[in-house]
Amino acid sequence: MFFERLDRIYGRRDYLTRNKARHLYVMDLIIFFVSLVACLMYIRQGIRFGFLVFGISSLVSIALLLLGRLNYAIKAILYLTLIAWTIGLQFGMKNGNIFFSMATIIIMFLHFAEIRQTVAVSVYSGTLMSIRLYQAYTQGEVSSAFIVDTILKLILFCTIAIITVRVLTSHAREKEIFIREIHHRVKNNLQILSGFANLHQSSKGESDLQQIEKFNERILMLSRIHDAIYKTETNYEVDLNAVLEEIIRLISFQSSSHKIELNVSENGAPLSIEISVPFAMIVCELLNNALRHSSPKHKESIILVELKFSENRYTLTVADTGPGIAKNSTWSQPKTAGFTLISVMVQQLKGTFRFESNGTGSKAILEFSDQDTFASLLN
Repeated sequence: MFFERLDRIYGRRDYLTRNKARHLYVMDLIIFFVSLVACLMYIRQGIRFGFLVFGISSLVSIALLLLGRLNYAIKAILYLTLIAWTIGLQFGMKNGNIFFSMATIIIMFLHFAEIRQTVAVSVYSGTLMSIRLYQAYTQGEVSSAFIVDTILKLILFCTIAIITVRVLTSHAREKEIFIREIHHRVKNNLQILSGFANLHQSSKGESDLQQIEKFNERILMLSRIHDAIYKTETNYEVDLNAVLEEIIRLISFQSSSHKIELNVSENGAPLSIEISVPFAMIVCELLNNALRHSSPKHKESIILVELKFSENRYTLTVADTGPGIAKNSTWSQPKTAGFTLISVMVQQLKGTFRFESNGTGSKAILEFSDQDTFASLLN
């Protein structure tokens, strides 16, 4: 019944919050019954104030939890429990197991609080415990070896516990980032496909079959781009030099009569996926255009691809040694799908693009700054 009520209260919250609410509720119930049993068992020896505060804190936490105040419920149980342990340490039974209680509190803070708070609580409780041990030592109740052994074991326990939780938290955070990255990439790819459809829908002078074929070619191109990027991706960053090499390797299979030469800088900075995808699409579009529109008289034509990195700025050059660009070429028509696609991708990169032709060859030049692009993505 109570779990159903929790589900109604926290049903629209995220998965981690719902689980945390359930864990807190179960822990509050256990704390309440443990405190009740401890108080009843030793009622003849007097009130155990530590367990009394312990039990009251669990009831307060449950009440706040059922009111939808999860954060306040967590703070109530954690800090009131710490107060209860402090009271028990000062006024409780001398032969009580304070060390186990201290370890329990540290684990509670690790699960429900931040690492910094856990470290502060560990230092606080360790200091009080050291004072208690010193008092016991002066009274001849424990030896110095016992004190040293206890403190060292406490430090070891806290270190292992904090590192373990830190690793688990990092893994959970990494999974969360990975899931968000997947959603983001899927959304971007769907937007790109939608853009492809709009480009070919607005194309004029082509039959429906030709538009479908080109649309299919660009979808396959996008798939190959992602294959090339994922092969070179490390820590959500991509080496553009490696992407270029992979793209050229894939495109070279399409035409054996053309030779593609690559010249890249060795000091290029790695970029994010969001930047690498439009960059790779521009490269593929330029190379496919060079292969598609090359003159049949130049069967052994050479396509030169050069990527330079200087002063935080990339410069991509795609040049061929063919007959150049004729006046009736598709590149002289800004409304073509290929040119429009490149223009859109250049805008995403916040870069500049120009096309040069002198009759003996053609050259496409793309320039963009990695710092400007990163800043635009962050904004």
